Amino acid sequence: MKYIYKYDEFKRFLDDKFEMPDKLVATFVRFLAQNNGVLSKRALSNEFSSLKENEVEEIEKEYKDIFEVKNKKLL
Repeated sequence: MKYIYKYDEFKRFLDDKFEMPDKLVATFVRFLAQNNGVLSKRALSNEFSSLKENEVEEIEKEYKDIFEVKNKKLL
């Protein structure tokens, strides 16, 4: 149940700041969860190529803060 609350919090952040569609939010969360809170170079050059470097850094930081990522994988 905690995961759902954290997911919703992260989704609100993305919606408020970047107005992302739900499907893209889900993709973002999946990629970040698979790579310890960091987007892969492939994801950055494909799905998220429209984001600026500072936006990616802000999103990764927010994800890590909300999901309490240290040096472990969540999923």
